[in-house]
Amino acid sequence: MALQIAMVLLPFAVLLIGFLVFKMSALKLSIYTWILEIIIVFILYRMSPAKIIQASIWGNISIWSGFLVLYTGQIFGQSFRSTGLLQTLLITLGKLLPTKAGKAITLSTVVGGYVGAFNGFATYPITIPGLVELGISGARAAVGYLVYFSWSIAFVSLFIAATIASSASGLPVAEIAHVMGLLTIAAVPVSVIGFFEILGFELKIKENAILAILVCIGNIAGIVLFTQIFPSYYVLTLIASSTFCLLLLYFYRTRLPKDAFQGSADTSTAIERGNVYKAFAPLVVGAVIVVLWSTPIIAPIVNNFVFSVNLWGYAPTKINFFTSPGFYILVTAFTCYIFATKKSNVWNDIKVASKRSSDSLLTLLVGGAMVYLMVDTGQIALLARSLTQWGANVYSILLSGVSFLAGMAFGQGIPADFMLSKMQVSAAKLLNVPLVVLVGIAALVTMGPANPLKPSLLRYTSSLANIKGKDGEMFRMAIPWQVLQLIVIAICSVLLVSSMK
Repeated sequence: MALQIAMVLLPFAVLLIGFLVFKMSALKLSIYTWILEIIIVFILYRMSPAKIIQASIWGNISIWSGFLVLYTGQIFGQSFRSTGLLQTLLITLGKLLPTKAGKAITLSTVVGGYVGAFNGFATYPITIPGLVELGISGARAAVGYLVYFSWSIAFVSLFIAATIASSASGLPVAEIAHVMGLLTIAAVPVSVIGFFEILGFELKIKENAILAILVCIGNIAGIVLFTQIFPSYYVLTLIASSTFCLLLLYFYRTRLPKDAFQGSADTSTAIERGNVYKAFAPLVVGAVIVVLWSTPIIAPIVNNFVFSVNLWGYAPTKINFFTSPGFYILVTAFTCYIFATKKSNVWNDIKVASKRSSDSLLTLLVGGAMVYLMVDTGQIALLARSLTQWGANVYSILLSGVSFLAGMAFGQGIPADFMLSKMQVSAAKLLNVPLVVLVGIAALVTMGPANPLKPSLLRYTSSLANIKGKDGEMFRMAIPWQVLQLIVIAICSVLLVSSMK
């Protein structure tokens, strides 16, 4: 038993050491860890080569929606940039508020929500260079945005975290999103305050404090509305949060004296009003399609396109491309060409996006294979039994910690999300706790709090900020806020588990 538990933890240890000590690339490290897991299941669990191949393939079939979201997300990001809509959006946002703090929080809030809703990864090349252009140092710009955006990560790409967790646990996505939203409410102020502090915008200054409060209210309002009151429309959460923030910031703008805008660099930038609407049009179209597809008229029609894949005796996996997050993202991407403000070739953009997404897709492929080997051999169930022996409250704290480490170690959070969501199926039975609560905790923490601490992401965002050799400094800037966010979520998790027992 001790040997088996050690072998369960060994891949995690290798991932953490590879990332934090050797700073290996996500793809290379994932391949090494997958090979290690193959050796473990072959020697310790006597799994045949044929079964190893079958489990590896099935693991990736189980998370098919993750592949679709990663690929279509890259297409959306490329389309939004190449059609000129991104530049139009940035000019519009730059004219909203006159101060550096106002421009920074407007950029991060609106882009993080509207663009992040369809592709979280596409926001970094927009916001971080934008913050640097405002005169913020590269390291602080990158870390400040990473810390702010961390509360959103579990909701990006039309709730891919909850979608993957649903595939692993069999629970409805809306129910998982409901729990994730409830736990996220307390994390929003931590992210917002961290953003202001890291970027050097003192909250002792009245104007900065007002901006922080307005952004917290706007983000929380979106979370409450579409994960608690109308959870069936959970995919609109980030769009709603950004809309509320934009409206509150605009209202604040109307209360400022006219002389506050004198000397603002963006006031002289002219842009046609029609183009402003074009920048938001694809995002609105995507949101409208999400709503329409959920109506009693259209939902039964699109649901007819579902089909099941059943191989090697595994429980069938249901696939419906027309109701997956990737479909909505792809439609939004193609809509960009209808409202384009400059000419762009859709096929060239697809080629660029395909090349850019290759490493992420391969990393997910290897990670999905490794995770399902752990599931198929019962290693995940063994880990669940080991962690549940101290009771539900302690388990919820341990689950938050393990999810945090797993989310940090995996190059893509999706395999960790799938693995730990799968683990809760047996843990919930042992603890007599509603499965949805534990799955919600796992899905949220694997994707969100640990995201700014991933060495691969730190390297990527530092390149966007045109700095080198500051990964360690950036890690140290981010970790106090992310640990604080983890503590807040863990406390809320204990309270939620206690109330559900």
